[in-house]
Amino acid sequence: MERVVSYAKASGAVLLPCGVDERSSGALLRAAAAHRGIEPFVGVHPSEATKSGELGWLEGALSEAAGVGEIGLDPSYSPTGPGSDQLKAFTAQLEAAEKKGLPVQVHSRGAEAQSIEVLGGYRLKGVLMHWLEAENALDAVIERGWFVSFSPALVYSKKIQRVAKRCDLSLALTESDNPVPYAPLGGVRGTPLVPSVAFKLGELWGKPFQEALFLTAENAMRFLGRPSKG
Repeated sequence: MERVVSYAKASGAVLLPCGVDERSSGALLRAAAAHRGIEPFVGVHPSEATKSGELGWLEGALSEAAGVGEIGLDPSYSPTGPGSDQLKAFTAQLEAAEKKGLPVQVHSRGAEAQSIEVLGGYRLKGVLMHWLEAENALDAVIERGWFVSFSPALVYSKKIQRVAKRCDLSLALTESDNPVPYAPLGGVRGTPLVPSVAFKLGELWGKPFQEALFLTAENAMRFLGRPSKG
């Protein structure tokens, strides 16, 4: 965490880190209290839904958080159907986000249509679809005015490049998905690669790097409901 914070300070970036369970969410809140420029999201990731237990801790955590995440559905971890732990955790956290007026960051791999349907039942301040690579889901996401974030995989994935090229420029954000290492990029972990994501977005959109960087930063502020950084 200290290394990531130092990098963000040096580059002038704002961090939007996401928890995956109670422990990691608590650690992010403590880091945000100790360092400026951290906008912590707290929540239970689909991978942790079967072992998360009760979510009584969430309400208190949300009083200090910028949003709810990383939450969502992913059938590669456990069932996502009616009565499943994943669906219960997802809906409970969406209810909490709606009640608190907070944006959500959503993991929807392999369950894009189901995630979109569930999200449609809530009035949310903002929705960010993390690492969306389902091309057939993009139109529905754009129609709803939801944001889409692109990771360093954009640099080499033709599929994600097609999604980015079609994405509304006012709805695109960059992300690191740190601490995931990117084997095709030499095993480097995500944070230092974020400028490369902005550069690739600019290339795909026919925009200079600085303009792509500015657009995605402005989009991030709108997603958070924060004033423009100018």
